[in-house]
Amino acid sequence: MFKIAGTINKTAFQPIQLLKNTQLQQFQRQLPWQYRFFTNSRIISNESTKLSPPLGMDDYELKIFEILNEKLSPKLLTVKDVSGGCGSMFAINIQSTKFKGNTMIKQHRLVNEILKDEISKWHGLQLKTKAV
Repeated sequence: MFKIAGTINKTAFQPIQLLKNTQLQQFQRQLPWQYRFFTNSRIISNESTKLSPPLGMDDYELKIFEILNEKLSPKLLTVKDVSGGCGSMFAINIQSTKFKGNTMIKQHRLVNEILKDEISKWHGLQLKTKAV
């Protein structure tokens, strides 16, 4: 058996809880029902020009996130592999000022043009865009 000398800060071993359950529920209620499936720690939003990638993304989700983050400077960006992990279908939700004045079709075409090399490898894409 090992003995640890000194005192141990027990709070250092407890997980960090960023939002209490009531705060998370309030946040989810503010979202339209279509976007509520994105609330599993993949929503990242701030006022800076570059978003930080969220924790828990796999390498390919992170690649897509970085491409869109660099080209569109979004205010909100979620990228989720909805194919069960094989990388063949993605759900992307993006809000950017670069969409201002464009119709939804033009917004989708812009994202499709940015991701055309990646989209050619996929079976499907669920895309939600919004100008902010």
